[in-house]
Amino acid sequence: MIGILAGAVVLLGFIGLGILLTSRVDSAVPVIVLAVGGVYAGWLVGVIVYGAIRGGGTDGQEAPER
Repeated sequence: MIGILAGAVVLLGFIGLGILLTSRVDSAVPVIVLAVGGVYAGWLVGVIVYGAIRGGGTDGQEAPER
C-alpha cells in the first residue's frame, strides 16, 4: 500500500509540474508528456519502495546450490 501511495505522489507531482508549465507556454503538450513520464516514474518509485519494505526474502542467506 505504501508503494502505491509513493507512486501516486510522484505521478501527481509530475502532473502538477505539467500544469504549471502549461500556464507558461499555452499548450497542453507539457501535461501530456509529463503525465506519461509521471506514470513511468511513479511505477518505478512504487516498485522501489515496495521492494525496500518487503526486503529480499532470504533473511541474508544465500540460496543452496544445486
